[in-house]
Amino acid sequence: MSLNLRKTSANALSILSSDVMNRATSFVLYALVARHLGAHEFGQLTLAFTLFYAFQVFALSGLKTLIIRQVAKDRAQTSRYFFNSCSIVTLTSIASIAAVWGFVRLMHYPHETTGVILLLSFGLLPYTFSAICEGIFQAWERMRYIAYVNVPVNIAKVGATFLLLSTNRGLYTVILVLLGCLFSIAAVELWILLRRFSIVRAPIDSSFAWATARAASTFLGIDGTLAIMSSLNILLLSKFAGETEVGLYSSAAQLMVPLLLVYQSLAQSIFPMMCRKIDPGYQSLKQIAENAMELLMVLALPAVAGLYFLGDHVLGLLYKNPAFVQAFPALRIITFILIFQVFTSVLGQVLVASHREKITLRIVVVDAIVNLLVGWPLISLFGLRGAAIALFLTRLTDCIQHYIPSAHLLSGIPVLRLVWKPAVAAACMAVYLAVPEGQISLLTGVSATLIYGGALFGLAVWASGGLRQFLEKYRPLLSE
Repeated sequence: MSLNLRKTSANALSILSSDVMNRATSFVLYALVARHLGAHEFGQLTLAFTLFYAFQVFALSGLKTLIIRQVAKDRAQTSRYFFNSCSIVTLTSIASIAAVWGFVRLMHYPHETTGVILLLSFGLLPYTFSAICEGIFQAWERMRYIAYVNVPVNIAKVGATFLLLSTNRGLYTVILVLLGCLFSIAAVELWILLRRFSIVRAPIDSSFAWATARAASTFLGIDGTLAIMSSLNILLLSKFAGETEVGLYSSAAQLMVPLLLVYQSLAQSIFPMMCRKIDPGYQSLKQIAENAMELLMVLALPAVAGLYFLGDHVLGLLYKNPAFVQAFPALRIITFILIFQVFTSVLGQVLVASHREKITLRIVVVDAIVNLLVGWPLISLFGLRGAAIALFLTRLTDCIQHYIPSAHLLSGIPVLRLVWKPAVAAACMAVYLAVPEGQISLLTGVSATLIYGGALFGLAVWASGGLRQFLEKYRPLLSE
């Protein structure tokens, strides 16, 4: 048990550090471009990244998740999946680059914007190769290699961008830096995979490659629908309200990113374990899922309380611009998705590990339809706040759709048992924050956190039957 806990913690930390670095450097990159080049170039970069993130889903074709699941079950198939998957993504990446070109021609973007988008699209090919490698790293539960490569390359990306923009270089040089980083990550991860893993030359089997592509098509449908859905609110908001509202909406949504990264990292780290723990009654899978949800809920509820009452101060502190405080009403609505995402993140992995990815596909299709049906009228009528409400309703629908089939599969999920202790502790924290005490300061946040931690500890001791029973129950975890 302690070995599994240590391995899961190390893998989650590796993925988290890599993802945090990717998101943090992207945020810094956006800020540098906005500061040195202005709003127009910032808009060009944002549009280019939006299209890149959408089309990379189709370039990868859902293969990463399939590789993690299949190789985690049988590591002897690593070479076969690696070489055949690389042949698939070579074709799909070229097709996706051509699709980007066709899209920008169809949209009649200005010449400079078109050039930025098309230049960045060449990064789709190295991205897919690195994704294949990282899928194998996750399947072997050696996620540390992902962090070894991504962290230093992302630091170099920010440093190079800062130096180039400080010498009055344009946006095209920034795009070249990004392409260099994508190619570097792919090259180093391929080298690690070929040197550190049992990779032997395997022939390209067209029938196996076709079967693999067909098996991954469900994941492609899931990821593709998610890619479309994730950009829908921004597209509608830009049409009905304008770029300023888009910026305010994005500034509020960015505050969710740190905790959502923790969700994602934990879910990815336990996914290979879930795939191996499929027993007839799904009891092992249920135990893993319940432990993960309980841990994430302990993190989510105080974050919701803090952002609900102190979000305006967080926005002002983070963006150093009082204009962003206008996003606070939307933030108060958006922050509740952190609760829904606890269940979605873990139960989504349960469905995939138990070979029910078609249910996941149905869920995301319904989510996209709901987002469009509620988002169109709400955003057209209420702008920024309408976008926040649309996101809230979509995530609530998503959570319910994940909960019902998972609860049926696992013979029930004891939600009240998982959430009551952090919920009561978060309520104590909320009461403290709701009572005005004059000027808000760092001490306010620290005091609220201590109140939450103390209440949670007291409830945990009481629920265990006393301090001695609590220590006996959690000694193995505390020792780690």
